[in-house]
Amino acid sequence: MSELPESKSSQKSLLKELATQLGVTQRKAKEHGVPSLIIIEGLDASAKGSLLNQVLLEIDSRSYDVYSTHASHQEPRNFPLLWRFWNHTPSKGRMQFYDRGPYYLVLDGWAEGEIEDDEIDSYWEHIRNFERQLDDSGVAIVKIFLTVPKKTQAKRFEKLESNPKTAWRVRPKDWKRHRQYNPYLDKIHQMVEKTNAPYARWEIVDTENIRRAAIKVYHTIIEKLEAAILEKERSKASDPSKDEWIPYRGKNFLAKVKASSPMDRTEYKTELRKRQEAIHEIVHEIYTAKIPVILVYCGWDAAGKGGCIKRLVQGIDPRSYHVTPVGAPTKNELHHHYLWRFWKRIPRRGSIEIFDRSWYGRVLVERVEHLCANREWRRAYQEINEMEAHLTEFGTVILKYWLHIDKETQFERFQARQANPLKQWKITDDDWRNREKWDLYEEAVNEMVRETNQPHAPWKIVSSVCKMSARIETIDLLIEQLSQALKNNTKPAL
Repeated sequence: MSELPESKSSQKSLLKELATQLGVTQRKAKEHGVPSLIIIEGLDASAKGSLLNQVLLEIDSRSYDVYSTHASHQEPRNFPLLWRFWNHTPSKGRMQFYDRGPYYLVLDGWAEGEIEDDEIDSYWEHIRNFERQLDDSGVAIVKIFLTVPKKTQAKRFEKLESNPKTAWRVRPKDWKRHRQYNPYLDKIHQMVEKTNAPYARWEIVDTENIRRAAIKVYHTIIEKLEAAILEKERSKASDPSKDEWIPYRGKNFLAKVKASSPMDRTEYKTELRKRQEAIHEIVHEIYTAKIPVILVYCGWDAAGKGGCIKRLVQGIDPRSYHVTPVGAPTKNELHHHYLWRFWKRIPRRGSIEIFDRSWYGRVLVERVEHLCANREWRRAYQEINEMEAHLTEFGTVILKYWLHIDKETQFERFQARQANPLKQWKITDDDWRNREKWDLYEEAVNEMVRETNQPHAPWKIVSSVCKMSARIETIDLLIEQLSQALKNNTKPAL
């Protein structure tokens, strides 16, 4: 960035030039499909709103969104910290502005005594992971922290309070934070140190002189966008080689699953009724305790995922759960990070979200069918583990089922579906094609289990050769998991 001019007239002239340049750069980023995230954090009275308005002057209003965060907003507190921000991440070619973001919420929680010093690093880690995942998917990230000297902050508060039209903007909490100025600033410096990254560096901007601050903000955003555009052009010019299949050489978890013995139908109906009565009661307790629950049902085609889900929800109040069937992503979903569409379905406190297939498609069908590059599905293990860790730290119960059958059982069920006019809709050409890649899918499943089976988000491999026993076992495992969650339930700060 060049030296900033000292005179007011020169600064005004430069601001006009930079506003035009940002507009041009934004349109070029849109043409290249570069998504960008601009996070503007800052001290109270650091002119966040004024500077944001200044930056938006020459940008096409159809190309950006602004998301404003406030600690007093109650509904988002029913979800994990990053839920609201994942829901406001940019799609290809668009700009997303955060008028204060996750950093502000953590700092505010610390200043209000909701977060202890020894807890805050965990929040910084989750935010770092969030930013790294976005960067890996091609999002250009700009982080700006606006500061203001303590005396100037007080003068700005007093000026606002002196005008009846603006007095409402100064709250008792603002003056409280003013009295905390020095320790709060120390915590900000620690935050910057902990969350600086090559792909998402902090730019600290002193706003005592608003024009000079605006010039620095413009330069910061333009330089980041130009670098992202250049990187996009380089990646298009390169000649990527076709990814080869990477074989899995580890433990075969599926081979150790013993086929379930057939159940007597009369016994099954009796046992199922008992489980449904039990799950009805425990789900009511989960709702009262405000514990969110995620159930992931994965498995071979025709393994009985839908049947297990149907028997489970028959015993649950329909207001307490939602089922998300996961298919191929839409065009809009493909323009976001692949986890975006799943974050939109994360349950609030006390609710149950049931995924019929899930984000694990990234390391299964997308891997086997070469719908994503090797580098993408390989890093997905870490991304998924990080997401599930963030959810469980919030208190979410996660239980993941793999419904397992052998190849012969699947063939019999496919034939039965084709022969039954009422079930023919369940069988497609893709199902038959997938059978031809059974061995590849088996490798992918085993590696998925090895890489993502965590104590806080365990995989349960359930034999579904007998559908009735699989339905009983999956409900039993859920009852056990929810009972443990009720005993260990603690409410997080954020």
